[in-house]
Amino acid sequence: MYVGFFKDIFTGLPSTDAPSEGIIDTGLFQNRQYPRITESTLNESINFAKTLVNRLGTLERNIVNAGIQFEANSVAGKQYINAYPSEDALTKGIDALLVTKASSYLIHQNCRRRFGLSKEECARYISTLKLEGTPLGDKCMASHVASCDSKMKYRTIDGSCNNIDNPSWGRAMTAYTRILFPQYFDGIQEPRNVGQTKKPLPSARTVSALVAANNDQSDATKTLAVMQWSQFVSHDLAHTPVRKMVSSGKPISCCRTDGNALSPRHIHPDCAPISVPDRDPIYGTQYVRCMNYVRSLPVLRSDCTFGPLEQMNQVSHFLDGSTIYGSDLTKSRELREFQGGRLLIDVRNGHAFLPSESDPEIASQCQGGCYDSGDDRVNVYPQLAVIHTIWHREHNRIAKVLAKLNPNWTDEILYQEARRIVIAEIQHITYKEWLPILLGRISVQALGLGTGYNRKYDSEDEPAVSNEAATAALRFLNSLMQGRLIMPDNSHQIKPLELSEYFFNPRVIESDAIFDGLLRGLSTQTSQKMDVSLIPEITSKLYSNHKNDLGLDSISLDIQRGRDHGLPGYNYYRKHCGLPIARNFNDFLDYIPAELVSKLRSVYTHPNDVDLVIGGMAERSPDDGLLGPTFRCLILEQFARTLRTDRFFYDSAMQPYPFTPNQLTEIRNVTLARIFCDNGNNIESMQPNVFLRPQEGNEIRSCNDFEAIPSMDLFAWAEKAKAYR
Repeated sequence: MYVGFFKDIFTGLPSTDAPSEGIIDTGLFQNRQYPRITESTLNESINFAKTLVNRLGTLERNIVNAGIQFEANSVAGKQYINAYPSEDALTKGIDALLVTKASSYLIHQNCRRRFGLSKEECARYISTLKLEGTPLGDKCMASHVASCDSKMKYRTIDGSCNNIDNPSWGRAMTAYTRILFPQYFDGIQEPRNVGQTKKPLPSARTVSALVAANNDQSDATKTLAVMQWSQFVSHDLAHTPVRKMVSSGKPISCCRTDGNALSPRHIHPDCAPISVPDRDPIYGTQYVRCMNYVRSLPVLRSDCTFGPLEQMNQVSHFLDGSTIYGSDLTKSRELREFQGGRLLIDVRNGHAFLPSESDPEIASQCQGGCYDSGDDRVNVYPQLAVIHTIWHREHNRIAKVLAKLNPNWTDEILYQEARRIVIAEIQHITYKEWLPILLGRISVQALGLGTGYNRKYDSEDEPAVSNEAATAALRFLNSLMQGRLIMPDNSHQIKPLELSEYFFNPRVIESDAIFDGLLRGLSTQTSQKMDVSLIPEITSKLYSNHKNDLGLDSISLDIQRGRDHGLPGYNYYRKHCGLPIARNFNDFLDYIPAELVSKLRSVYTHPNDVDLVIGGMAERSPDDGLLGPTFRCLILEQFARTLRTDRFFYDSAMQPYPFTPNQLTEIRNVTLARIFCDNGNNIESMQPNVFLRPQEGNEIRSCNDFEAIPSMDLFAWAEKAKAYR
């Protein structure tokens, strides 16, 4: 359930040798007397939880009858689609809700009341109690059983059977892992809303308005491609769905449509709305007092125990192209043409685009209709839709070449081989081009990437993405966003696109000028500087329909989500990552600028109260990397584990059918620049490293210059004797 601390992985970062300073934390106890909780008591707790959940139906009907719902094509509707839960996810979420409420019952009835233990001690103890013998025990255990073929060549769509001994590890719709034990208000499920001194934490919006105010400073060298690849990769690794009404499956609304708070009798228990101060500099003048936030969907704990709430990752935990192919068989089949191994396309204006979304609940949120892809978030930003489209095209480009080289291959083989190559390309670009910019060259050396094959696969380590990476560390990407997107043409004439006018308007990319313009802009426009300052387009206009309309605040949502997930404060992760724990706010000055420390002091009561996403984004980088030491530590841990727990990682010698040496050589020629060149509408030139702006040593070169921008020769996949089986 909890990740081990990697002492040697953080080369160039402070580290600690003491286990108490690290993260090894199973919640097991010795040398203390704890209540003996019998099987009948465990079953009693489950029955109590069922009663509570059944009562939800009455409240939910009252809410629906009162007309509490968001309007069609509203900001709240788009927010919901961005965290859209599948039907299967909802079923699993209800099981987890029962266990969570049962765990709360156990704590209050047996642990705290009779033994006087703290809620933290109780929560750790309860997390050692197995579900075995309860109505949910068999269901939980059954979810971890699968029949796996240890010799299968291709990874499954949902991530199952990657680990033969533990086939559910890394599978979609399982729990995130954690780096530190959670800090919930009640020890089990209530969001972290009280600080070190027992005073309420400041509203997430209060923190955002003071600390994350826009200062519009662009980076000198790093392009918007860094931001866009960060988003693409984070979507591949993590998707946290929200809860819906238990009785009807209807979406939950937590604020009135006029922006005011709901009456207490109409607030759903799964709401955690963000309070907006009367004097808010943006929302206050429009009399908005409530920002919608629905709590994340829970899932049964991976070790089938009672204990603190865990959140669901709706996609597979591997870096496996789930954004393109989906994370369940139904979605993957929905996206296939079933001819020549190709993915479905719609041809518009003479070019291939993603197929149209057929689900009316999703499609209704987009101007002109939404795209269908492996991940529904494709529709949020135009530049994200472009990235999805070029990878869709890349799959089909590869499938067509493979079909010519191997005319005897079936549709299934062509699809799986093309998918396997695309995933390898994504992994190679991520580890060889993107991570060095994020983490710095020295830190990335700790991953040990090189030539030849890697033999790092560890079947005993769990691949689950950490809650800290998904919910906080990877959110750094929002700091890099630009609100005005430049779109150069082939003669470098620039046209702008205002981001705030194109949320959920993906079909704008179907114009030649905009599709290629956004690709060129990603590779030439520099990003905003990495800091805690965010552009107004995502701190007050997120999901709005027009640049003059108010929307949501991304950083407020990130803060609230961290509290909802029970993430401890930033100071605890400093300690985990080897930095000295801050005893007072001045101790933050080692990596956070004095002006920001002053703001943190004015809004938080104690250093331990500072939210992880705020503290991590506020840190300065100590070297050539983009991130400060805490986020660097969390992201490096994540990607080191993503590599070594994936049996099918592209350069792994441990997979049943490794790529041949020639194939590996060709994959290692791939760059994101080549992907842009090959899959744009009419891209003629590009710099070799699109993550850095064109400059000396990275000059714009013709896409036909294969020395500057190498290409992958698919002849290495020509099978001369027989088709793969």
